[in-house]
Amino acid sequence: MKQKRIIILLCMTFFMSGCSKQALKENPNPHQEIGSEVAELHIGTKAVTSVSYPKTGYEKLDTKIAQKIRKLKSDFKKDTENYRGESAPELNINFESYMKDKRYLSVRLLIYEHIYNNKEISQTLHYDIEKDDFFDLDDLFEDDFLPYVSKQARQYFQSQYPEECKRADFRIGISPVTQNYQEFVLQKDKLVFYFNPGTLFDQGVSFSMSFDKLAPYTDLEKEEKTVFVPYDDVLNEPVRVIDPKQPMVALTFDDGPTRKYTEAILDALKEHNSAATFFVLGNRASNAPDLLQRMIMEGSEIGNHTYSHKQLTTLSKERIEEEIMHTQETIHKITNQYPSVIRPPYGSRNDNVLSCARNKRIVTWTLDTEDWKSRNTKTIVNRVMNTVKDKDIILMHDLYATSAEAAIILIDELHEQGYQLVTVSQLYEYSDSHQYQGK
Repeated sequence: MKQKRIIILLCMTFFMSGCSKQALKENPNPHQEIGSEVAELHIGTKAVTSVSYPKTGYEKLDTKIAQKIRKLKSDFKKDTENYRGESAPELNINFESYMKDKRYLSVRLLIYEHIYNNKEISQTLHYDIEKDDFFDLDDLFEDDFLPYVSKQARQYFQSQYPEECKRADFRIGISPVTQNYQEFVLQKDKLVFYFNPGTLFDQGVSFSMSFDKLAPYTDLEKEEKTVFVPYDDVLNEPVRVIDPKQPMVALTFDDGPTRKYTEAILDALKEHNSAATFFVLGNRASNAPDLLQRMIMEGSEIGNHTYSHKQLTTLSKERIEEEIMHTQETIHKITNQYPSVIRPPYGSRNDNVLSCARNKRIVTWTLDTEDWKSRNTKTIVNRVMNTVKDKDIILMHDLYATSAEAAIILIDELHEQGYQLVTVSQLYEYSDSHQYQGK
């Protein structure tokens, strides 16, 4: 029998901050290298919000990030006070974070709003750990740097969008002035500029240059990126015996994985020889690849919860495809398996979503714990134990301490009451699938 394999991180770097004397751990996710994630979810009748941002441990930077998040949420609330549209307005904030030379920290906030129309922009922050202060391009590059970058960017975009480059907006936005190049990040091997919709073109675009090409203008050099030991065999799932005559329920967890809470839930499931279905976000999957492999190896199931938790019914068919397929490939890269079940964020779906799901089963729920709302362990447990019945699909989130605590209690109590804790796919196998339609 082939041995089960665990992802092994070849290069895990720890470093000490020159200003705060604080160890900061680099994440395995190549687009979220630095910071612990703060996640907020609100599902209201008038609006939905999904907000994710990093806490880096550097007070000045964290304060600035928090200020930006507060303003974005405040502006969104003000803009939606008199909303009268059909679909619920949505605010979705995700982030990317990069560390260069163990000194320069770049954070990019990806902001998506749907009110009457879709609006998508990004904002970047740049922090110098050694100086304990923010930096800009002038601090790292020579004076004649911008004319060179502007020329290279112009040539690149003219090769990609020849007709659109004839517009005045492009000529103005690509010119070598500082305000045109404020949105950037320093990655380990390159400098990336972002141009929001309406600056160069109707759509947002990016342009990157390797540090090798920028050598005449800066001392920054290319670094090697973190890599993982490859594996080539499909992970072996354990065989579990399920008695179709005994009651069963499926615990499901959305929006993870999170290192602390998902791991605690997996520990409790393992202790009771039980399983669950984890509907993971593609942009969080790479933060804990070992946990995804553990889910499979211990008999649980991984479902697709899209890449960035956007309300799919507000997106074009092409964007829906991107949200789903990017997540499929991310999970496959980690586990050698493609998810066969998908849960759209907020449960929202239409004909486009159904079409893009293709052969993947769309899964909703029959019992909503509303754990994101109460944030109270006892309330969550009581809500389940007072209403649970055979074949229920229970909705939770592995985002909060209270949810993890409640899950640990529920796994024990449900087991004591004779319920088998199974995956969603196993539940469907032993159920009348019609009972879940429209849920």
